[in-house]
Amino acid sequence: MAVQRYAFIFKAPGMDFMTHNGKLESDAFSATLCGVADVEQAVMVALELLTHHVQLIELCGAFSEAETEQIRQALDGRIALGAVQYSAEDRARLLQPGA
Repeated sequence: MAVQRYAFIFKAPGMDFMTHNGKLESDAFSATLCGVADVEQAVMVALELLTHHVQLIELCGAFSEAETEQIRQALDGRIALGAVQYSAEDRARLLQPGA
């Protein structure tokens, strides 16, 4: 079955999942976007997304491998979890002032 209910969680300073969220929908697809300030909020959001029958969650590249694993463990294999990854060159570029 093709994915019909998708979610993307991004992490950035000052984000709060209670106010920084949104949904895009068509007759055949639903995408939820949630902003969080830290991994603890991301875990709460991911678990809440399970109750909305989301089929796939993706995490932005701001989540470390350890944080991604923390969220994966909280989900306990109940849903597919992906993470955006950057090359070493792109990670270095993102750390430069003004990037």
